[in-house]
Parts: sequence; C-alpha cells; structure tokens
Amino acid sequence: MIKITKYKLRGQSMIEVVIGLGVVVLLAISLVTTSLITQRTSRSARNNSQATKLAQETLEQIRIYRDHRGFNALSEGSCYILNATDADPLNWSLNSVAPPCPVGEAITLNSTLFNRYLIIEPDNSNANKKIITVSITWEDSAGKQNVTDQTILTKWDYI
Repeated sequence: MIKITKYKLRGQSMIEVVIGLGVVVLLAISLVTTSLITQRTSRSARNNSQATKLAQETLEQIRIYRDHRGFNALSEGSCYILNATDADPLNWSLNSVAPPCPVGEAITLNSTLFNRYLIIEPDNSNANKKIITVSITWEDSAGKQNVTDQTILTKWDYI
C-alpha cells in the first residue's frame, strides 16, 4: 500500500523572498533618486531666483546713480561694477573692471558664489539713451549659469 502524506506549506520559497527584496530595493533606489533630483532642481531654482533679484537690484541702483549723479556719469564701457555700499547714493561709484568681464563683483548668498557686472552701451538710435545690461553668473551642479537683465535709461532733461 502506498502512503500519501500531505505537507502543510509554511513560509515562502527562496525565489519569492529574492523577488520581494528586489522590488523593495528598486523602490528604495527610485525614492532616493527622486529625492536627489528634487533637491538639485530646488537649489537651481533658488539660485536662479537669487540671481534675478540681484540683477533687478543692480538695475534699480543704476537708476538711482543716474538720478543723483546725472546721465553723463554713466560712461559707456564693457564691464563695470557699481559700488553702492554707502547709504548715500552721492558716494556711490561706477568702477571699470579689466577683462574678462564675467569676473565682476563677488557676492555669496546661501553658500553660492555669484559674480555681478554691468555693461553700459550707447543706444545707436538716440544719443540721449543708454542700454544697461546686468549679468549675474554662478556655477552649480549643472555647470555655469547666467541671468541677464537689460533696461534703457534716458537723459531726464531730454524728455
């Protein structure tokens, strides 16, 4: 006579355990990768926002400089730094920087080093207008980044 015994299956086979661990590892890797990408994107957006604010701040300062020192104080040139550290705009100065131009005023915000400089060019269509371009450069994990803002300033007594 043949005796048949039934075995109760308990636990999981080794293949099921390995597959389960593999799925858990893949999920963990994807979560870590997503977290790192989110942090890098957030840092890049923060730096871009800071650079845009610095550019806008410089344009406002150059307007104040023009209002207090006169339109002719905006001498045309390729690379300048506006020294606006004094509270009185009459004590501000527009300093020429030797090329290469991207090496301008160094500003550190949130452990990121920004370089700020401005270019003053004539408006060829009107001698009473000048084109002001402010550039902010910095480096992050994606490489060298740049924000540029531009405005046109006019001679007030001309208008």
